[in-house]
Amino acid sequence: MAVMARNLWRVTEPFHQLAYRSPEAVAAYQAIGLQAAPHQYFASRLAAAGEVTHGVAVALLFGFAPVYVAQAVPEVWSIVDAESVVEARTRGADTTLKRILGQTWNGAEIERANLIAQEMIASLSFAGKPMAAAQNDVAQPSEPGLQLWRACTILREYRGDAHWAATAAAGVDAVECHILHAADGAMPEDLLQRVTGWKDSEWAEAKARLSARGLLHKDVNDLRITPAGEEVKLLIERSTDSGSSIPVSIVGEKKTEELISLMKPWVAAIMDADVIGAWKMREQLWRDLPSEKNV
Repeated sequence: MAVMARNLWRVTEPFHQLAYRSPEAVAAYQAIGLQAAPHQYFASRLAAAGEVTHGVAVALLFGFAPVYVAQAVPEVWSIVDAESVVEARTRGADTTLKRILGQTWNGAEIERANLIAQEMIASLSFAGKPMAAAQNDVAQPSEPGLQLWRACTILREYRGDAHWAATAAAGVDAVECHILHAADGAMPEDLLQRVTGWKDSEWAEAKARLSARGLLHKDVNDLRITPAGEEVKLLIERSTDSGSSIPVSIVGEKKTEELISLMKPWVAAIMDADVIGAWKMREQLWRDLPSEKNV
C-alpha cells in the first residue's frame, strides 16, 4: 500500500505542477494582472483557500520562508480576487494539457482515469488536510480531462498535507526539511534554498541545528546526511505514505495500478514538454519507480 500511495503521487505531482509554470498558465495569470513570478505562484497555490492572510499562507505552505511569502501575500489580493485566480489557473491547465496531450485529452482513457480518480476523492475525509480540502471545494469542471486534473491536484495536496504533518511530527522545521532533502541527494542545495526563499543566515543556522542533533555531518562545507538523518527522513516518508494511503484503500490496489498505468504516458509527455519548472530536475522520479529512500 505504501509504494502504491507513493507511485500515485508520482503521476499526480506533474499534473499539479504544470498549472504554475507552463507558458499557458503564466499567460493566464498575466492576463488578470499577476506579472511577478511570486504573485503568480502564491496566488495560484492559495486561491482555492480564499484570500488568506500572510500568517495563514505561511502555515498552509509550511516550507517557504515567511519573508518570501510576504513578497506576494497579502498584496496579491489587492491586485486580483481569489475566484479570478482559480479561473485563470483552470484555464492555464486546460490549454496546457490540450496542447501536450492533443486528442488524448478527450479520449476514452482520460475518461477511465477520471472515473477512478473521482472514486478516490468522492468519500475522502479532509480533516487535517487543509490544502486538499480547499482544492476539493473548487467547483467541478464539466470536461472529464479537467475533472481529472482537479482530482490530481486534490490528491497531490492530500499527500502534501500528510507530508508536512509527518515532517513537523518528526521535529523537523520548515527550513531543516529542505536541507535534509538536499543532503540526501534529492535536489541541489542552492536550488532548494532559492525556490523556498530562505536567507543565507537562516539556512546556515538550520544546518547547525541539524548537525548538533546528529542528523548532518559536522563539516559545513560537505553537506552529507548521517545514518541518524537518513532514519528521520525515512520515518517522515513512511508516515507520509501512511497518511496518504486512504485514496488507494478506497478503490483498491488493482484500480490504483490501472490509474497509474494510464497516466504514466501522459506524465512522460509532460516531462518532454518541460512545463514544470524546477521540478523537472527530478525527472527520473516521475518517469521511473522510486526507491523507498529517495523520494
